[in-house]
Amino acid sequence: MFKAVIFDIDGTLYSYAANDKIAVESLCEYAANILHVEESEFRTTYNEARRIVKEERLKDGGARHSKVLFFQTTLELLGKSAFHYVLEMYDVYWNNFLENMKPFDGAFEFIEKLKSLNVKISLCTDMTTHIQYRKIKKLGLDKFIDFMVTSEETGLEKPAREMFELALKKLNVNAEDTAFFGDSLERDIEGAARVGITPFWYNDKGIFQNINIPCVEVHSYREILNSRYFF
Repeated sequence: MFKAVIFDIDGTLYSYAANDKIAVESLCEYAANILHVEESEFRTTYNEARRIVKEERLKDGGARHSKVLFFQTTLELLGKSAFHYVLEMYDVYWNNFLENMKPFDGAFEFIEKLKSLNVKISLCTDMTTHIQYRKIKKLGLDKFIDFMVTSEETGLEKPAREMFELALKKLNVNAEDTAFFGDSLERDIEGAARVGITPFWYNDKGIFQNINIPCVEVHSYREILNSRYFF
């Protein structure tokens, strides 16, 4: 049995895509009503702002995912004052995002069961730290988690070894005694495997991909609630 389990957050414990869609729709309404920018123009500009931040300005680290930087750049491209609107946009996006969050079916029960058996639990995520704490609290999982590692903290993103090694250090466990759950084959599964952690690929959509790395494919948390790997 594993002594520790590390989880990715976005797309692994809940649906990032579903909540991002709702949050961006709320931004479009804000843009139309407050910025007087039509939805199509706002979406195009927002996507370009994200590209600029993630591809031209920042190559690694948690700040690549900063919504403040996305909104600031969007406003600059639109010729609007960031000082007037950026904090309002931040609240519009994240308030609507968090309001609709819920853990994947069985995730809460699985983590609760791990904790009841004194399994150490950490998070390892490519994001800014503050909002990840808010997400975990909203999901009701904060009482089960021992530690978190973010790419803002390390200055590097998965699959960088430093992300996984820091999680192991905080947990004070060996890689061979640890499992990692993530939805990205490249970032989560390959990264965990490189440092000797047993990877579990969370593939709830049943995506077919050729996997060159030994891992356990999981389609739902319900199917592993009584798994031989953990209980």
